[in-house]
Amino acid sequence: MRKKSIEELKKTGTYRADRHAKREAAGNLLIELPAPPFALADEAAQVYNEEGTRLIKMKMLKPSDLRLLAMYATEMGVYISEMQAAQEEGITVVLPNGISAASAHRRAAEQALKLASGLADKLGLNPASRARLKGDAAFQNEGRDENDPLAFLNDEPEEESYILRMMRGRRPKPPGN
Repeated sequence: MRKKSIEELKKTGTYRADRHAKREAAGNLLIELPAPPFALADEAAQVYNEEGTRLIKMKMLKPSDLRLLAMYATEMGVYISEMQAAQEEGITVVLPNGISAASAHRRAAEQALKLASGLADKLGLNPASRARLKGDAAFQNEGRDENDPLAFLNDEPEEESYILRMMRGRRPKPPGN
């Protein structure tokens, strides 16, 4: 048996704020991105703002997701800064015994990317997880001819994400400058 919606509970008079308020808050979609729940470094703040805005536009961000989004942004910030350090230092380093090994920065970046990838799946930041979280509604687009399988070719390309720009070495201007 499914749980009754908040509206159904209120209609029948069985809604109790002490029991149902958390569930009600978790169901509300955000329409604008609030400040992060904790302080973020510059790179992480940029990722938080960009990905949070993208999730809001897709109508997929709830208040209960903000900490998860901030954790994702933190891990991506670590990944970006560690990869920059690894590129400056070198992806591999030669140890005193003559053996080549991945630099500590590279290993830290790989670990951060692994953690961020798992968090991205939970937030719906990649197409497969988005489809799983939203169902087929994620692929229904207004204004498209439903009978034309190639209609997506007319779509405008999305702006290149902050993360891709950083990985390609093009450092964008910080917001507000």
